[in-house]
Amino acid sequence: MPNPPPRRLLAALCAVFLAGPAQAQDSFSDFFSSLFGPPPMQRAQPRPVGPRIKPAPRPLAQPAPPKRQARPARERRDVKTAAPAAAAPGQTPATPTAAASFRVAVIGDSEASRLAEGLDDAFADDPRVAVIDKAKDDSGLVRNDFYDWRKEVAALLDGPDHFDLVVIQIGVNDNQKLRLDADHQLEPLSKAFNEVYAQRVDEIAAAFRDKNIPLVWVGLPIMHSPGLSNAALVFNEIAKQHATAAGAHYVDLWDAFSDVNSAYKASGPDINGAIVRLRGPDGVHFTLAGARKAAHFIEPEVKRVLEAKLQPSPDAVPPDQSAPAPEAVAPAPEKPAPEKPLAGKITPLNEPILSPGGALAEAPKASASVADKPAAAAPGRSDDFSLPRAPSPQPSP
Repeated sequence: MPNPPPRRLLAALCAVFLAGPAQAQDSFSDFFSSLFGPPPMQRAQPRPVGPRIKPAPRPLAQPAPPKRQARPARERRDVKTAAPAAAAPGQTPATPTAAASFRVAVIGDSEASRLAEGLDDAFADDPRVAVIDKAKDDSGLVRNDFYDWRKEVAALLDGPDHFDLVVIQIGVNDNQKLRLDADHQLEPLSKAFNEVYAQRVDEIAAAFRDKNIPLVWVGLPIMHSPGLSNAALVFNEIAKQHATAAGAHYVDLWDAFSDVNSAYKASGPDINGAIVRLRGPDGVHFTLAGARKAAHFIEPEVKRVLEAKLQPSPDAVPPDQSAPAPEAVAPAPEKPAPEKPLAGKITPLNEPILSPGGALAEAPKASASVADKPAAAAPGRSDDFSLPRAPSPQPSP
């Protein structure tokens, strides 16, 4: 008779048949786990029934955008007066850099601020010139309630800073109503508007003339917008007439930034002749290359005023040489000898020769003296040019 199964095995089999499928599987696995330990690896779970859903792709890691470098400040104050670095031990100290002796202030709106960058680049290699940006963005000659340039010019001229020349460019924000006060406004480009605008140009230009400071008034360039271009033409004409009458020097940029058909063009030749973009995306402001090109037309006037200021006057005498000592007086220069004429008296060949008394001069008469006649040359001598005579025929015998 076979041995009866162990009690533990019978109990486990009964639990499997009495439990549900899931519970039976768990009980069966627990039974074998208790006998032989945990299985080396778990069985794969059954694949779910139904359509397979494709997982969404992982987004690619985007590189971080490069950080924009901050542009240097446009205002350049005394950049050429910085003290030199200390010399190392045993080295000769560097010669201190001389302060800029000619200071140029640029005033106006945001277009003038870019023009200051071009002027600063134009005179970067000249240690005598310093360009100072005094422009104010969004300003103009219309909205005095926002920024009154007449008052600012008076404060600039009476302030502690001295400027040898001032450059102004203004008007890109002036195509709007001119506000006289809270209740009175003038329509842009109307007759009353233009009269008030011209009066303000007069006051600004006259302020510099009274202080004897040269002023360069730079006209506006052509704009991408036809309306802004028409307004710029009116402002340029007013500035050209009234600022010039007050002593300012006017610079016209219209043709330099338009094509052969006098139309707007964003790109064009720079100062080196290369075709580059000269205007910004707004169709109003200069790019850096455009500002440098605009400064090219202002350079001659700046250099003219610079040379006139730095070149000493020929009539100026230093104080210590105004009264020279007697021994220092130079002797009077000798009178120069009269210059010898290049040619003597010219006598026409067809004019009769006159004697000192006025009578016609006669040719000398030939002398009849025998001594005056040349002697005949001896036959055979070197000066005998007579032909030899043919020998006479001899009679036959």
